[in-house]
Amino acid sequence: MQTIIDASKMKTVSEPGVYAGLDAADYHSQLTPTPSLSSSMARTLINECPAMLWHGSYLNPDHEREEKAHFDVGQAVHLLYLESDKFSESIAIVDATDWRKKEAQQQRDEARAAGKIPLLAKTAAEIRMMRAAILAHPIAGKAFAGEGHSELSLVWRDKETGVWLKARPDWTPASFSFIADLKTSTTANPADFSRKAYGLGYHMQAAWYLDACEAVTGTRPKHFWFVVQDKSAPFLCSVVAFDEDAIAAGRALNRQAVRQFADCVERDDWHGYRQDATPDRDTAFILALPTWAQRDVDSTLQAAD
Repeated sequence: MQTIIDASKMKTVSEPGVYAGLDAADYHSQLTPTPSLSSSMARTLINECPAMLWHGSYLNPDHEREEKAHFDVGQAVHLLYLESDKFSESIAIVDATDWRKKEAQQQRDEARAAGKIPLLAKTAAEIRMMRAAILAHPIAGKAFAGEGHSELSLVWRDKETGVWLKARPDWTPASFSFIADLKTSTTANPADFSRKAYGLGYHMQAAWYLDACEAVTGTRPKHFWFVVQDKSAPFLCSVVAFDEDAIAAGRALNRQAVRQFADCVERDDWHGYRQDATPDRDTAFILALPTWAQRDVDSTLQAAD
């Protein structure tokens, strides 16, 4: 059986392993002796650039967590689904129809200052209905059921670069046979999720978490399931997974991100956008028209002849 370390009183860790009870704020901070890379950070490196990663992470000493209503809802959903016993004590219900009035805004700010999640009464009711819908789903209802662990912190070192890596799965059963990740969305239609998932780098996330479990437990989970739920009634949900080709592509991109992160840390160089051909310096970008735009131009010119 996998050893799980009680980290409820820890702020940092210095050894690879599986940690339970680590506060989310500490996980997202300087958790390890040297800078560590998470899946979301790796995706920022691939989809954006080192400067964007540095600015939006714990690496930036002036970084402040964004406080937005949709973040509050997402956090509350995860709490109710994964740690339902803590839900009531962790939220503050604001009896208002929206956040436009000053009194509601004041209650919201006071709740956040007290370390609670502010929710409008109607939003809290909707979240409870969302949970009921997921529990009624024949597959999704079983994904978060039974003996298991929510939001364990997995910490390990990359063998090639020595960089510290970390992951925080939403849910893993005691056997670590699969990983379930909850995503709330504007739709649970699998076709729509497929289009969004690539742009958000979810194939990278799936590969990262599967590799994380294998690195710290010695056993690779059989599945990484995305449990996708619509935030609007009737709160439909779908359970989806990437195929092996997508996982392989995600793993290759993760490897590129780890190497780039190691280089950025070593050089203390968190530069902006650069071309693949000149990664060590800034150069001007020469842009061609997108294929669709060139077709549009050709069509316009042909029509004029």
